[in-house]
Amino acid sequence: MNISNYIESGIIERYLLGLASPEQEDELLYLRRIYPLLDLEFTAAELRIENKLMEEGPLPPVKIKEAVLQRVKLEKEPKDRYRSGYNPYEHTNSHHHTYIPIDSFWNRRITVSIWWRCAFIALAVTAMALAASTWHFYHRSQMLEEILFELKVPSVNHPASVPAK
Repeated sequence: MNISNYIESGIIERYLLGLASPEQEDELLYLRRIYPLLDLEFTAAELRIENKLMEEGPLPPVKIKEAVLQRVKLEKEPKDRYRSGYNPYEHTNSHHHTYIPIDSFWNRRITVSIWWRCAFIALAVTAMALAASTWHFYHRSQMLEEILFELKVPSVNHPASVPAK
């Protein structure tokens, strides 16, 4: 097999762009193990495609670049301040405001699905409803026990309820 003709056929570029058939992909991967020259050409083709895309690709909006740079600056500032012995009271300027991030040092965040939040709210509402109904039925049963007690125990003030001797 003439490896230079194989390279010039464009199979590597088709593979990298996802245009090669499964048989061509298998053949290329097999030949890469046998011929080290294919690995070098594979890396070179990747770089050629990447450079071509970078040259011809659209530039991102300037607003995005400014936002990213501002965020990097904000993330970098607190670390530099703490390590270099930054004293916020040394530089007092009425026009300059110092913002201290409230995020934790490791920037840990917990994300919860909206469905879990809804489930938790439903569970909390159900628990409150059960607590309220328990309180209501407890007081209702206490009231009924008092009524039953009054019916069973004869009253001292009521002469008709006193048993005859």
